[in-house]
Amino acid sequence: MTADAVDGWEKLAAEEEAAAVVAGLLSLEPDETYARSELATAADIPLKTLYLVDTFDQLETAGVLDRVDDGDDQSEAQFVLNADSDVYKAAVEFGELFANRVSEDN
Repeated sequence: MTADAVDGWEKLAAEEEAAAVVAGLLSLEPDETYARSELATAADIPLKTLYLVDTFDQLETAGVLDRVDDGDDQSEAQFVLNADSDVYKAAVEFGELFANRVSEDN
């Protein structure tokens, strides 16, 4: 495994609730617009918790989420899942491979 791969997993794992957020994102339809509160609901995490961590910022930096609102503090942030993102595609592939391998063992 490369140092970058280890570093990427460590960064993701260091974020509280990151695994639940990613799983929640993978349950949603790409290219639809979602408010931050809807993303929190999909992850089954209180919105307040997500405001305390940088998970959305990191996923936006990684290209998984694209912020589509005007950035005005008066409205709730709106995001679109970027299905063309290499990180999104890798997360989908990892989830499918892991689920298949685990189910083969049972």
